[in-house]
This record gives sequence, structure tokens and C-alpha cells, in this order.
Amino acid sequence: MSQRYVILGNGIAGQTCAEELRKQDSECSIVMIAAERHPLYNRVALPRFLRGQVREEKVLMRTVEDYQKRGLEIHFETWATEIDTQARVVRTNRDQEFPYDALLVATGGRPKPPPWPGCDEVDEVLGFQTLDDTKAIIEKADASGRVLVMGGSFIGYELAEGIAYRQRAKVTWVMRGPWFLRYVLDAEGGQLCRQLGEAGGVEFVVNDEVKRFSRCNGHYLGETLNGRRVEFDMLTYGVGLDYYVEPAQGTGVETRKGIVTDAKLRTGAPDVYAAGDIAVFFDLMVGRHNQMGTWDNALAHGKVAAHNMAGGDEDFFDVPTYTTTMFGSTMAVMGVTPDVQPDLESVRTFSFEEGFFRKLFFLDDRLVGAIMIGPPKGRKKLIEIMHSRQRIERPRDELLDPANLT
Repeated sequence: MSQRYVILGNGIAGQTCAEELRKQDSECSIVMIAAERHPLYNRVALPRFLRGQVREEKVLMRTVEDYQKRGLEIHFETWATEIDTQARVVRTNRDQEFPYDALLVATGGRPKPPPWPGCDEVDEVLGFQTLDDTKAIIEKADASGRVLVMGGSFIGYELAEGIAYRQRAKVTWVMRGPWFLRYVLDAEGGQLCRQLGEAGGVEFVVNDEVKRFSRCNGHYLGETLNGRRVEFDMLTYGVGLDYYVEPAQGTGVETRKGIVTDAKLRTGAPDVYAAGDIAVFFDLMVGRHNQMGTWDNALAHGKVAAHNMAGGDEDFFDVPTYTTTMFGSTMAVMGVTPDVQPDLESVRTFSFEEGFFRKLFFLDDRLVGAIMIGPPKGRKKLIEIMHSRQRIERPRDELLDPANLT
């Protein structure tokens, strides 16, 4: 009897797993459960789509016919409501039952609801997670005089940059901390980001948050704790994700914000695996559990999960990377950073005049992470050093100079 695989989620982790399983076994049954209505699309391209730099058809990566050609049975606008690990079956919101021999949970998360009191006074409130979110933001932002962006995260930054780039609406970006990405950048890195953003037309409001929303002169009004008053027409925000762990609860699968796995992406339930954003996996780079929200991490998870679901015994080890534009410059983040591993040591260099910032992170004399603003020279070599897990014997400052990495 051929193997039966069920995959919850058709993001890059789930899609990669399904296609890797098909490569390994032409006869197996592969069922995919997809909450969205779209085939696989490139989430990394959504900021470029928001900026207007790519068309929607370039964001899409698969068609419905692609699933049929690969022998993948996919159910759109469907989600798991229960995983029965005793009966080895998944039940869905459409009253379906799908038996499995091995199961992958790659459901990711959904934006947390806006936490600020009075948000229900604002009709136009949008998170930034999906293709449909992005299309709605474009439509509403282009019809707005001013957009209020809240949250000092990557999502907040991508929203502020993307909407400002369109040059339709003015943008005010409010964050509780003193600068963007405050647990990773330091004051100088945050100042460089602000310098670049203000040159791009973004108004920054830092060390502050909105305490009250109301309607005013046909617009909305946000009043902050420090007495600022911002009139706006639309609110967008990024404050993190709630991970879709509900179907796994009560199954023997440990949930801790996401779904806990070992280094092979196995959960505590037999033949149940997790991958992508939802996986709280044992990270061999830092020797502890970790959770990553990057595209390439999810893609690499999908491959390892497929190999192990098909009988392999492979550990996951990779260096996640994230590279994007930053108000006309570039930002690259690699490996592990202090927001997930607070006790890292670091070295850095920067220049406001030349518009660059580099900070490297170390654990037990090994290079484990980096963040760069400006030309990403030496990025690939730094990733190679992280991947090798070699101890750094020379002065750490030398790694800041790309000329020393050749």
C-alpha cells in the first residue's frame, strides 16, 4: 500500500515538502490543506508588490494545473480543525477526514489583532501577511491622504517603506521603542534607518504609542501618550503573529507559541512533523529551541521534513537570511540575532555620512549572526563562516571589513 502524506499549509515549507516527497515517491498519496484561496505565491515579493515594482502575476509561483501535474491533491480555503493522532486522521472545517501515515504542520500564523484601545473606532485597519492583505493595502492607501503605520518590527518597516515609495499617501510611523528593530539594531543603526526613512518622506514618532483613536474632520485622529495628534485615513500595523496551533492541542504535540520539534523537525506525536514559521525547532547553531520567520528557513525546513517523513534521519541546520531594500538602501539579516538569543556578544561599525551599518553577533567564539545596512559586501562569506561553525581565532573586528573576507 502506498504511503499517505497530509500537509497542512501551502506556503513555501508545505509546498517544498510536497514536491520533495513526490520526487522521492511517484506512487504516494499527497494531500495539501490550504487556508488561502491562492496557489503558492512568493511572500518575499509582497513588499516589492506593495511598492509597485512587480505585478501580481510575478508574485504567483504555481497554478492549479501545477498541482495536478505533480499529483498533489490540494483543498483551498480549507483548514484543519482536529488532528487525531490515535486514528491518524486530520479533520477539516469542511467535514472532511484525511488519513495519514505521516503529517506535516506548516500552517504559519495570522497577524495578532491590533492591541491599541479604541482601534474599533477606525474602519480601515489592515495587517500585512497575505497577498489579499497587500492588494487591500494598495487600494486603500492610494486613496488616502495619510497612512498611520504602527509597530517597530520588520512588518512595520515594510509597510512604511512600501507605502511611502508609492508617493500617493503621506506616512507617519509610530513605534513604542526608540528605534526600528530595537532588539537587534543599536542607537546608531536605528538612527541610520531613521535618516534614510526621513529622506524617503516618512515621519517617525518614537518612544510613544497611540492611547486614543477618534474621528475628526472626516478623518481619524490618533492621540499619543506624549501628546502628539496625528490625523490619518488608514491604519496598518505589524505586532507579530498568532500561530495556528489549535488543531495540534491535546494530541501529545507540545505547543509553545508554535509547535515544538527536535532538530529533525519531529514533534512529540508519532509521524507528525512541523516546519516553517510555526516550528519551534531545536536549532543546532545555538544549541536551543528557536523560531524563524524567514522564507529560506521555511524552504529548507520543507526539504528536511520531506526526507524524514519518507523514512530519513536528517538534522536541520542552516543559516537563515533576509535581504530587502531599505528606503533606497539595502538591509540584510543573517543567522541568529539578539531578539531570539539575547546573550550574544557583538562588534560593529557604521557611518552616517556613507550610509552603512554592520553588526556581527557571536556565541562561544563562533559567528552566529549579522545585520547590515548599506551595500551587502561580504554577505556570502559571512554566511559561509556561520555555516562552518568554526571558532573565530582572529580579532572579531577584522570580520567587519569585507576586504578581510576574501
